[in-house]
Order: sequence, then structure tokens, then C-alpha cells
Amino acid sequence: MPIETPDRIAFLTRIHLFHDLNEDQFNAVAEGLDERSFRAGEEIIKEGEAGNCSYLIYSGKVRVTRKGQEKPLATLVAGDYVGEESVLAKRRRRTATVTAVEDTLTLALTREYFRQLLKEAPALRANFVVTANSHRLARRIHFKWLQPDEVIYYLARKHPIMLVRAVAVPVLLGLLAAIVMFASYWNSLQWSKLAVGGSWFAGLAIGVIAALWGLWRWIDWGNDYYIVTDRRVLWLEKVVGIYDSRQEASLSGVQRINVQTDLTGQILDYGNLIVRTIVGSTLTLQNVDRPYQAAALIEEHWKRSKETSHKMQEEEMRKALSERLVPGQAPRPKPILGIVAKQQGKKKDYYKSQRSIINLFRMRFEQFTTVTYRKHIFVLFAQTWKAALVMFLLVGILLFEVLTDASFFAALFTSLTGEMLVALWVLLFVGAFFWWLYEYIDWSNDIFQVTPDQILDIDKTPLGLVTSDIASLDNILSIEYKRIGILELLFNYGTVYITVGGGKQMAFEDVFNPSAVQEDIERRRLERVVKRDEQRVNEERENIADWFAAYYHHERGFRTEEEKPDETKKEDAPDGGETQGMM
Repeated sequence: MPIETPDRIAFLTRIHLFHDLNEDQFNAVAEGLDERSFRAGEEIIKEGEAGNCSYLIYSGKVRVTRKGQEKPLATLVAGDYVGEESVLAKRRRRTATVTAVEDTLTLALTREYFRQLLKEAPALRANFVVTANSHRLARRIHFKWLQPDEVIYYLARKHPIMLVRAVAVPVLLGLLAAIVMFASYWNSLQWSKLAVGGSWFAGLAIGVIAALWGLWRWIDWGNDYYIVTDRRVLWLEKVVGIYDSRQEASLSGVQRINVQTDLTGQILDYGNLIVRTIVGSTLTLQNVDRPYQAAALIEEHWKRSKETSHKMQEEEMRKALSERLVPGQAPRPKPILGIVAKQQGKKKDYYKSQRSIINLFRMRFEQFTTVTYRKHIFVLFAQTWKAALVMFLLVGILLFEVLTDASFFAALFTSLTGEMLVALWVLLFVGAFFWWLYEYIDWSNDIFQVTPDQILDIDKTPLGLVTSDIASLDNILSIEYKRIGILELLFNYGTVYITVGGGKQMAFEDVFNPSAVQEDIERRRLERVVKRDEQRVNEERENIADWFAAYYHHERGFRTEEEKPDETKKEDAPDGGETQGMM
């Protein structure tokens, strides 16, 4: 049976690709879509073939695969879509194979009809471009922290204008260096000198610094990602070798989404997406390209997540009632109250996540659900500069000895032979190196951690003495941070103070970006509160199911008691009639 136009429109209004269309435009889109059905196991799209249409999944389920990859890329359901790149450009080859997992009904949008629609609704192009760019970027990047079957729907970097701003100063500095080098070279030609002056080498040094600076800013821009999956919204921020942050909000916990743009953002089509959650936290996606299209995408999957959550709650209630009312249904085990003895596990290794080359100097990194902070890199410099200076002086003396005829060590130690001087230099250098290493390990082992249920302040001396201070997130009363002095303001580090029950105060000292650390702790605390509330709701649902079951059994027993006298009368009535007849 064909899908009626009103049903098509109702389906299209839930998909962000058709965001901001009016009623006439929705009618035009709905009437031009072709219904195409596929049986389970049938290929909808084949990798490598030329495509000319996009498919909207009206019902059913499909699997996306690619050659050379064992695991499926994604499993898509009703409301999802595939092949959107084919309607944007000609001769676009399919980048993956899409196969129906079960009988699937789709609505196909051809490239020819899409071009006709753009004349009446030009906003459609921006909606499709956002999705196509996300899928194109997702094909090149793999995130290890994604959960099984988690699907990425949106993946983007900051607007390109942010890259232009980031590299503007290095580019200008590089141009200045080029001018200095050219002027120095031209001056040498004017005076018939073959050798260039010191200004040329100064310009070269400035140019190298500008190039490295610009490369750093480009890499820094490229390491920030905004992601929307079928479960959460994320902001990944990374500074190579120094800082690694992942802020996220569950889609089911989103309360509202706002878009903020200034005049420049309105002209260049970028702005900030502000995602507010039911726990009171805020996730800000800064300088997003095409922010209104991105907001519509988040809103679509937010609503889908709410519908899924509502259906799951209904299913849980149905199961709870079924277990109590249907005879022979095995009840689910209830949680055991009281103290439960646990087997003694292995001693927890708090430093496991930092035993990696890429984490040698990182001030923030994550492993699974644990966020680890170190003190600022400036604190490391303050602890190690003396040892580093000694090593630098020793290397300088060695180079001076090798490149010149003078002998600094021989002048100081006239009674020592050459072999003894070499041994002395090695001994001093090794001692300075181990001094530096001791200070580094002392800095590296002083860590602060935030887990889903507690905060930890852990310090381990290089000789192995470990001290730790632990507090539950449930006991946190207040969180504040302070940056005192010009150095802390200049290098953006400070101390986060956490007050817990009993008047106890913990301090995350000298951490980078203390405001972000404060937000991390507060967000984890609020998530903990939400989980407790969800647990309470589950307990209330179980209690309600128990009450319904008790009422049902009581009502059934009461009716049985009422029906017994009637059955007795019916059984006695024939006997009485026979007795009267015999009389």
C-alpha cells in the first residue's frame, strides 16, 4: 500500500535535512519521492557504483559496510538516510555498500528532482552539505572511544575563518622575514658582495619560527572536533602532547539548544551552539560552521532519543507487570540489600593511563571514564630548570672543548688526566640527568582524577611512597577556583578548591585551565545526581508494579469469593427441583 502524502510529510518534518521548509515546499518534496522497497539481504547501494539518488529509510533496518573492513560501519534505522552525496554532485561513486537487514521501505530522492527543489527551496543545499561533509570527514577519522553500534551523524571542525585568524600573525611574520631576507640579499648584490649579512640569517630564523608557529596553529585547529552521535553530543579539544579534553552531554539529557552569532558570523554563516542539559550543565560548541543546520540535526536526534527512552520505559513497565501477572513468568532478581562481600581484586593502578609516550607532558587526558590532570607545565619547568641548566652548561662546555683548542676542564683540574676529565664530565652529566628525571617523575606522579563517582588527589614520590585523598561526588558541597598572580593569569593555571561534607577541603593545585576542571567536576557530580534519580524512578516503577500486581490478585480473589455462593446455588437448584418432583 503506497504511503499517503500526509504520512510522508509527517515523516519528513522529523528529519533535519528538510529543516525550515514551508508547507508548500514540504508538499513538493513529499510528492516527488519514489517509494522503493527492499527485502532482507538485498543491496540498496553498492560500493564503487555511480549514484544518482539518496534514500530515506521509512521503515526497516540497513547495514553499512566497506571493502577491507570486517566490522560494519553503521546500522541505520527508520528516520536515517544514505547516499546524500550523490544528489549534490554528478558522477559521485558510492563509498560504501548498504544492505537491508530486514524488509525495508525507502523514499528515494533523485538528483534531478533535488535540483528542481533547490529552485523553490535553496536552503536544502546547506542541509545536505552539512551531512555530506560530516560523512566525508568521518570516513577519514576513527575514534577508539566510540561504543559498539554507536553511529556518528555529525562531525565537524571549527569554521575555516578560525584557521585564518589563527595563522594570520605567523603568516605576516613570515612575510616580514621574507622581506628582510630579500632586502639583505639585494643589498649584498648592490655592493658586489657574495656573502649575505647577519640580517639575512636573522630573517631566516624568523621565517623558520613563523613556519613552525603557523604549522602548530593549523594542527591545533585540526584537532578540535564537534560530534553528534545517536547517543551524545561531544566536543573534542586537543593540544598535541599537552592537553586532551572530551566534553560530552547525553542526548537524552538535553533540555534545549540555542544558537548565538555576531555580525561576522551572520555574514560568514558560523556561530556558537549552546547545549543545555537537564542537570544544569552547559556544553558550548564554539564557532560552528552552519550553526542552524547543526542545531536542527542535534534537535532531531535529541527528539528521537527521547522517543526511544519513552518506549524503553514503557517496555520496562510492561515487563515488570508481565512478570507479576503472567503465570510462569520468571521474575527478575531484585537487588540485594545490606553488605555484600566482594572478592579482593588487584590493587588499583592509578598511573596506568599515563604510561605512554604521548602522555609524557600532557596536563589532561582521559581513559575510559576517568579524567586525569597534572600540574601545569610551568610547574614542571620550575622544578627542573636547575638540573636542565646544569646539563645545558655541560653540553656547552663539551662543544667548546671540541670546537676550540682551549680546555676549560683542564684549566680547572690541572692534576687530572684526559681520561679522568672525560669520566668526570660523564659523571656530572649523568648526575644532572637523574636529578632532572627525579623532578620530572615527582611532577608526573602528582595527579588529580575525576571518575563517575569520586574525585582523587594522588601523590607518589619517585621512591614509591603513595598518599591519596579520596571523596565521593555525592559529598561535594561547593567548587571554586582561584588564579593568583600574573603568572597564573598569563599561563592560565590555578587551584580548584572542592569542599566536601564534614568541612574537609580538597585542592587540585596548579592545574591548567582551572575553570574547565571545575566544569568537569560539576558535570560529573550532576550526572551522578541524575543517575541516582533514575535509580529512584526505577525503584518506584517496581513498587508501582508490585501495587498493581497486589491489587490484581486481591481483586481476582475477591471476585472468586463472590462467585462461589452463586455457583453453590446453581448446583443446589436442580437437587431441590428433583426433591419437589419426587414428593
